[in-house]
Amino acid sequence: MEALTYYEGKLRVADKATIIYQLFILTVIFFNYPRIPNGFWLILIHLAIIAFLLWLPNLGGGKILNWIRLWNLVPIILFNFSELHFIVHNVRPQDMDTLLIQIDKNLFGVHPTIWLEKFHHPILTEYLQLVYTSFYFLPLILAVLLYRKNRMEEFDYFAFIIVYGFYLSYLGYFMVPAIGPRFTLDHLQSFPLQGLWLSDHLQHLLNRLENIQRDVFPSGHTKITVLTMYFAARYHRKYFYVLLIIGPSLIFSTVYLRYHYVIDVIAGFAFAAFVIVTAPAFYRLLSWLQFVPLRSSEECG
Repeated sequence: MEALTYYEGKLRVADKATIIYQLFILTVIFFNYPRIPNGFWLILIHLAIIAFLLWLPNLGGGKILNWIRLWNLVPIILFNFSELHFIVHNVRPQDMDTLLIQIDKNLFGVHPTIWLEKFHHPILTEYLQLVYTSFYFLPLILAVLLYRKNRMEEFDYFAFIIVYGFYLSYLGYFMVPAIGPRFTLDHLQSFPLQGLWLSDHLQHLLNRLENIQRDVFPSGHTKITVLTMYFAARYHRKYFYVLLIIGPSLIFSTVYLRYHYVIDVIAGFAFAAFVIVTAPAFYRLLSWLQFVPLRSSEECG
């Protein structure tokens, strides 16, 4: 089937997983409503997302609508990440950085982010900041490559994998809220990391876009990168060879750039393995699970 018309009349599995996550967040907001800033508007947005996804299969054809069917989850995932700034700390106000710091210290005898200062070099910092920022594009590139080859079954499954991976990370942030070593260990750092031309600007841009998030455990950068590499090896070997350079560099950058503790990275690998192992059964379950689509008044009449 032609790629642009693949989802006409269908609620894809990734959409179903997205709806389930919206229902989870709605429940969290409802039971913590007095503590959630802008809770009323967040509830409305989540209800709108659910209604939109349920309505989308019945909106007919057309190039624009089909593009929306293909790529609507990109802005939804970004919104779901951004809203965690208002939710996680107000629901779980006790950060668990002390525990993560102690685990790292017990494992290595040092604070890894501080120990890595001995390898600091502006060129290395510049390269790793660029690679770290590329995280947002790596899974999207694989999805585009599959779409361009009209491999829609693989595109559909990989979209589900990425949705599953991101939302499982978000659940982890509720279980283990933490802000990371760049804030908690700053008093031990000998100097700020310095790049060449772009690293400072990229770091400030990411800080503005992400705010101060409790998004440390597990390392989503590690998990999504591992998942992208795994499925690139299965679906697009040439892209996998590119990721063999970028992927390990990105994972190393999470600690070198002081965003994550090493235990976060280890958890990222573990969560990625969990997604890979459990995804086939979860995908089949969601494929079987029926969601009632919303219909227009004309269709109902």
